Amino acid sequence: MKITRYSTFVAVAILAILFVFPMYVALLMSLKTAKQTFDSFYSLPTSLNFVNYTHAWSTSKYPAAFINSLIVTGISVALIIFASALAGYAIARRSKPFYNFIFILFLSGMMVPFQVIMLPLYQIGKAFHLVNSHWGLALIYGGFGVQMGVLFYTGFVKGISREIEEAARIDGCSTPGIFIRVVMPLLKPVTATVLVLNALYIWNDFLLPLLYLQDKNYRTIPLQQYFFFGQYSSDLNLAFAYAVMGMIPIIIFFLFMQRFIIKGIAAGAIKG
Repeated sequence: MKITRYSTFVAVAILAILFVFPMYVALLMSLKTAKQTFDSFYSLPTSLNFVNYTHAWSTSKYPAAFINSLIVTGISVALIIFASALAGYAIARRSKPFYNFIFILFLSGMMVPFQVIMLPLYQIGKAFHLVNSHWGLALIYGGFGVQMGVLFYTGFVKGISREIEEAARIDGCSTPGIFIRVVMPLLKPVTATVLVLNALYIWNDFLLPLLYLQDKNYRTIPLQQYFFFGQYSSDLNLAFAYAVMGMIPIIIFFLFMQRFIIKGIAAGAIKG
């Protein structure tokens, strides 16, 4: 048992180092001058240099990119939670072939590679004037995220006793009232999980914004970072400062919400 415990600890420690090391390098580079980087790439800086951050802030349009990312992520996550909760509740409470088919249809969408539908998505977005639009991008993210959301919500709702809803119905509560007042408060763990997982993905995604947001005024942080790296490729310290600035908001969000993730995933597992 001790050997297994130690080997597990060593494996987790190695994986943690592999994941943290790129962040360490980015933070290190952002606090160095070009001379310090040239002298020793991996060593700690002799003095902290925050000039890179102030310069990156003033030249990279970071505030605008931050607001764009916040709008797209917020709208997308709201759509995912709203649609997934409604669909998951309906599927879990109705054991009929039609609803089972709908559930399988949602899950089958998770098996389609994005590259297969990338071009049709762009053509549809262009036809409906959704290109260079926060709403257009949010609708695409909502369509992708609702598949996993339905899986989580369906499993979680199956674990909620029907007697609670029946008691509310006897008291005169309608079906929408039962869902809003009784069921939704019980769905907080799985809602937090869906919120965190989708927010992390949407905030850090690069491919869809590159495809849909061609206007520079709508660029999200990953997309603006791509162009900023290209513009300042010779000044790695400045470019890494912008990269760290892009990571800070989502890291803070994750640290605040992490306690809900495992709880929600475990509670939302499909029950037989």
